[in-house]
Amino acid sequence: MTIVKKKKRVSKKSKTAWRKHCDITDVEAFLEDQRLEERLGKFETKPDAELFVLDTKGNELEIKEDVKPDIKPLSAKQQKRAKLAETPKCFEVLLPRSKVPDPNAKRNTVKKVGSKATDLSKLSEKRQLAKGILQRKLELMKKDKKLAVEKRKKAQSVRETYDKNIWEQDDLESKGIPETLVDDFISTEAQLHNVPITRRLRSKPPPPKTVVTRAAVEVPHPGVSYNPSFKEHQELLQEVVQHEQKMMKREAHLYRVTTGLFSKVTPKEKEENWREEMSAGLPQPHNPATDPDPEDEPADNEYKAVNPPVQNKKKDHKTRRKQKERLAEREVLKRKKIDKQKITDIYKLRKIQASVSKKEELDAESRVKRTSKRLQHAATALPALNAHKTPVREPEFVDPKLLTGDLRKISGSGNLLRDRFQSLQRRGALAASKIMMTKRKKLKKYFKPGHKVTDQDVDNFLKRSAAKDH
Repeated sequence: MTIVKKKKRVSKKSKTAWRKHCDITDVEAFLEDQRLEERLGKFETKPDAELFVLDTKGNELEIKEDVKPDIKPLSAKQQKRAKLAETPKCFEVLLPRSKVPDPNAKRNTVKKVGSKATDLSKLSEKRQLAKGILQRKLELMKKDKKLAVEKRKKAQSVRETYDKNIWEQDDLESKGIPETLVDDFISTEAQLHNVPITRRLRSKPPPPKTVVTRAAVEVPHPGVSYNPSFKEHQELLQEVVQHEQKMMKREAHLYRVTTGLFSKVTPKEKEENWREEMSAGLPQPHNPATDPDPEDEPADNEYKAVNPPVQNKKKDHKTRRKQKERLAEREVLKRKKIDKQKITDIYKLRKIQASVSKKEELDAESRVKRTSKRLQHAATALPALNAHKTPVREPEFVDPKLLTGDLRKISGSGNLLRDRFQSLQRRGALAASKIMMTKRKKLKKYFKPGHKVTDQDVDNFLKRSAAKDH
């Protein structure tokens, strides 16, 4: 058997090599003892009463150890209750067991955020106290506590009268199941499982006022009849005309604020504008109609500066004096005008006061009208069931040429199902809907080339596709 001898000289360049080839067990043991003394304290400082115990009983303990006392073991419930007072194992790590003193004796104590009141919080609290906000908060807190106590007492109250016989009725309604759920194909367990404490699956909202107050079938205008009178027909005609004028005015407004804002330019004008912009700064050819005197223009060899020199002509004393006099005169006239305006404003005070009071009266009247209109609208408004608006009823009208006076020759002009559906929406019984049309994908058509395809085939295909698009 070959004995591997340890190398005398080993490289200790890295930490791993140093730990591998050096024995530091004595150092680790010394440090461990030192840490233990820091945690539990040094043995030299502890008194003898903590380190030693004086045995005064002798061998009595060994004799008594053989005799086991008759102690009833604790039950599992008692053991759990006894452990409630103990500190949990997960929190034992957080307890301060170390006796190592703080190295920084003058350490500043850091308080939690919000424990110390700032100047801003003191100022806001002072303002709230002056306004009475804190007082109201305290009153609300007391009121809420009182209501909570009453609710708790009411929940804990025991019923004293037992006058209901639960054995008389065996139907499902007596067990709290509503009539809507009582059915043959639903099992009793499923019905009882789905019924909450309130004995209802969901709170049924009350019907809106408009559903109750508005008529289910709105009475049409008499002019819509198949044999109306001339007066009623003309009244309906005026209503339709007013409605159409309103719609035309709205369309004109939309066109004016959208398409009408942009001016249209013909291709010829566009080309002229482009030519004018592109030729800006270029030498233009001589036109006798526009340039009748070409002699005035400088010759090619004559030099003319772009910005010729300016002569610095000084003003004399007379010109400066006249200028100052004109400025002073203008200021005097301005002051006179202001004084005159003040005098006229004084005489206009009564008129201004009358106009202000009249405007206040008109504003008060308009405010009252707006308030009454708002209240009336709130009383008759539909409930906001969704984001869509309810469809407005369009006025119906029968052309005089289609009036027959006979029920056999009359033709139906409306859809009964759509009319009833929109009536439910206008009364608030159904949420307003919006027709959602799915857009079809526009397929790109092309002619597959081939060696047998001629130009005439391609032209025929293009004509057919153009005709279909139109």
